[in-house]
Amino acid sequence: QTKTKMKTKTSTTTETTATATTTSALFSTAQNQNDYQNEYYENQNDHQSGYDYDHEYPQDYQTDYYAQEHERDSSDYDPNRSIQPGQKPSISETSPRDLSLLPAFATDALSIQPLSPSSFLLHAQQLDGFPDVSAYTASDIFAGSTVLFVPAASALSAYDIKYELSAHITVEQVQDKLYEIDFRSDPVQRRKRNLMWKQFFLVLKLLMEYQKGTDSPWFPYLASLPRFFSNGPSMTPFCYNCIPSYLTELCQKERATMNQLLMLKSLSANLPHEWLSDETRGNADLWKWAYQIVLTRAVTSASPSTDGDERDVDVDDDDENEHGDLRLLPLADMINHSHEPNVEILHDEYGNAYVQAIRDIPANTPLCRSYGNPANPSYLLARYGFLEEDHPWSFCKLLPGHVTEEMVDLGYHPHRLLFDKTTGDVSEEVWDVLLYLVLGDEDTCGDGGATQRQFHRAHVEGNHEVKAQIHREWYVHTLATLAEHVEEVLRELEVLEEKGVY
Repeated sequence: QTKTKMKTKTSTTTETTATATTTSALFSTAQNQNDYQNEYYENQNDHQSGYDYDHEYPQDYQTDYYAQEHERDSSDYDPNRSIQPGQKPSISETSPRDLSLLPAFATDALSIQPLSPSSFLLHAQQLDGFPDVSAYTASDIFAGSTVLFVPAASALSAYDIKYELSAHITVEQVQDKLYEIDFRSDPVQRRKRNLMWKQFFLVLKLLMEYQKGTDSPWFPYLASLPRFFSNGPSMTPFCYNCIPSYLTELCQKERATMNQLLMLKSLSANLPHEWLSDETRGNADLWKWAYQIVLTRAVTSASPSTDGDERDVDVDDDDENEHGDLRLLPLADMINHSHEPNVEILHDEYGNAYVQAIRDIPANTPLCRSYGNPANPSYLLARYGFLEEDHPWSFCKLLPGHVTEEMVDLGYHPHRLLFDKTTGDVSEEVWDVLLYLVLGDEDTCGDGGATQRQFHRAHVEGNHEVKAQIHREWYVHTLATLAEHVEEVLRELEVLEEKGVY
């Protein structure tokens, strides 16, 4: 009943680049993008000259996209599965992900090109009873090499979809509706609304292409996407009773955001019926599936109006480029997460995307990028539905009732309040914030906050000598507060473990 399978795995998301609004536009740009790609590759470093970029793929190339050295259920990944005319991809959680059409679609229809036939392969496997797909390389790759080239016309872009639907739904209409749902106007809500209208247009595009079934040029891509999710929006109130309080807060926030976006469904009535039928519009499960795809697989990139060569950023990032595009990038979205990534996604001023190696990658190595700061595993679970347990640092889960500006100055942030899980070391920010809380306790300090203000002022001014002196004077109290916090977290985990066993 509960979906808290909290898979300990490297998960899947999408990286991105721009558009493909019609079948004719998709295929008419293919030759131009091939020309651009060939010119790009000709200017690559000399050490890459051994690769043949105009290669003809061997007959068994498509089968390389599946597991080669691992057992798999042939009924789940049958490359010869028959596709019926008008068939729509199943979004049932237990439905197999059909990868049979994806390789030819990506390379032939979208002109997405790997560095070599063996540099970008897909591995399909079962995790916790559900299909999972990841990317790896079967050949050595040098740092700085472009592992995968994705033309601008080969991705789904929120900006392009906005123009495609502008005669029926405008950004202003979506923003106004979002303001009705939540009328707060602080910077956080402004950034959230600016992200959500892009998510909404991508969701609409997925629904429109889903409705076309096999008539959609995007059918092979849709059929390859995941159906099962174990992140925050997929959880129920029962699930929230089985996870720690900080994770519960993040998961509930993710689910609330999904519910807000689903409240925009009424705007979809402005679209022609042949674009989005009443049946599709009224399918709540389909809307949730499309939203989950966008949430877990879309990334922002530099706005077309800005200078190129900007790196993509995660859509959750506090410094998220709110003026950038939000895109779904087929094939590259199979790259999993790691706290030690070996590739990143770069975009140029034309909207083309490059999966680029950031270090030398040996053959038979998974291709991984970073989905977010790995020191906050609760975020990765709430957003993407997986835990990465091998990262040494983790957020200490210190959650005071009220976070002041002074505490933020001292380093209060989940990415900075860290425990080292291997050595037991505690980051300086944890000690600073704990001491600040101790000094603010009138029963403990009793000086009306004078020492607390002195400590904060010393931190802001960089007076390390005064800071160190105050730390020494109050170390016993700070250590006791830290021990009490750890004990409280352990007691909570014991209770939750008992619930899990029950």
